[in-house]
Amino acid sequence: MLLKVDDWPVIGEYDVVVVGAGPAGIGAAVAASRAGCSTAVIEKYGFPGGVSTIAFCPFLMGFAYGDRQIVGGVADELVRELDRLGQAAFVVDPAHIADNKPIGNRPILDNVITSVEGIRIAANNLFERAGVVRKYYTTLIGSIVEDNRVAAVAVDTVDGPGLIRGKAFVDATGDANLVWRSGGKVREYPVEESMTKSILFRVGGVYNFNVKLIKERYNQLVEAGEVPFPAQTRFMGIGMLNPGEVMLNFTLTAGNALSADDLTRMDIELRKQILVIVDWLRRYIPEFSQCYLIDAGSGVGVRAGRGIVGHETITTDDLDNNIPVEEPVALGHRSYGGHGINSFEPAWKKDNPGIRPIPWRALIPVSFENVSVGGRAISCDVKVIDTVRLMARCMATGQAAGVSAALAVKEKKRIIDLAYSSVREILVEQHAILA
Repeated sequence: MLLKVDDWPVIGEYDVVVVGAGPAGIGAAVAASRAGCSTAVIEKYGFPGGVSTIAFCPFLMGFAYGDRQIVGGVADELVRELDRLGQAAFVVDPAHIADNKPIGNRPILDNVITSVEGIRIAANNLFERAGVVRKYYTTLIGSIVEDNRVAAVAVDTVDGPGLIRGKAFVDATGDANLVWRSGGKVREYPVEESMTKSILFRVGGVYNFNVKLIKERYNQLVEAGEVPFPAQTRFMGIGMLNPGEVMLNFTLTAGNALSADDLTRMDIELRKQILVIVDWLRRYIPEFSQCYLIDAGSGVGVRAGRGIVGHETITTDDLDNNIPVEEPVALGHRSYGGHGINSFEPAWKKDNPGIRPIPWRALIPVSFENVSVGGRAISCDVKVIDTVRLMARCMATGQAAGVSAALAVKEKKRIIDLAYSSVREILVEQHAILA
């Protein structure tokens, strides 16, 4: 939806405007503001967190590879803030439960379990300390493009429609909505390769939860054909901070995440599945015999929908052959493939060992001079989204996108014309891990 400059009133004007307050948006807005730019983040919901809050996934993954922490910066700071609030713990195996010990200054070598409300509060605390202007209940509906630059985004708010102007923008929408609505080049991922859609939910009244033992029994039930949904070939559950509470990633369906009609269908279908699953758990898994449903996500969790066409694209060949990266802005792993629509492991899954940096140019769309992108919509083949979509890594690429946008404003350059060394210098100052 392209609009004329004079259509609506200007309701804000900033150096950097970040669209989306999910993990990538948190990283981008905090980083841009700390790099010395007036920064606003807009979000259609009334709170930050994205998939961690909307889709009820307060499980922060992707911080480490083996015994090495590979994500720092804003993502690390968010975990420390959650810990300060008493809303974070490491998840320990084999039971896959919270260790319920303060994280303190320990390196983040395990996944982190927190709470939906904890993430909302902690992210807002980071925004406030960084001086980020928050515009919640504000929905992107279009943009104004002038001379290959996004000049403003058109939004609808409870106060009415308006324009928010910016010198640079970060698309942290998850599905490249800003680039797409501005007429930029994007890739729409085929449904059969874009992984399942889910609604995560939380149950209480679970006793002696141990995911290793439950998985063994679940695998037997899969073989016997006694599971409620045959495509769900892996049991996924995590013990939460409160005793007896477990988060379950069990619902699944396939569909087009870029279609409102299909999302509506999937939302209805997935919520019906939740009640079926709870009843099945009570009957088949002893630890859940007295369980009860507490709550579920506010929206469908989408793993892949649409991404940008960037100046560089991460491919399966890059990961399979460990092609060197000259301009790293974050680190990911080389394995890919999960949450297939017919079984958890699709035929193209690869367990490549080791880590591979995420290239800076994959965050820069070919379409606009003043837009960068963070999160799962960066430029990559749909099959390799697993290496970038985990929340810690979304925060890391978001941070890099925010730094790039801020530096472009300060140097009055196109983002692609920036010296990578300057971007790297600020990222290192902000404690990002690049190697």
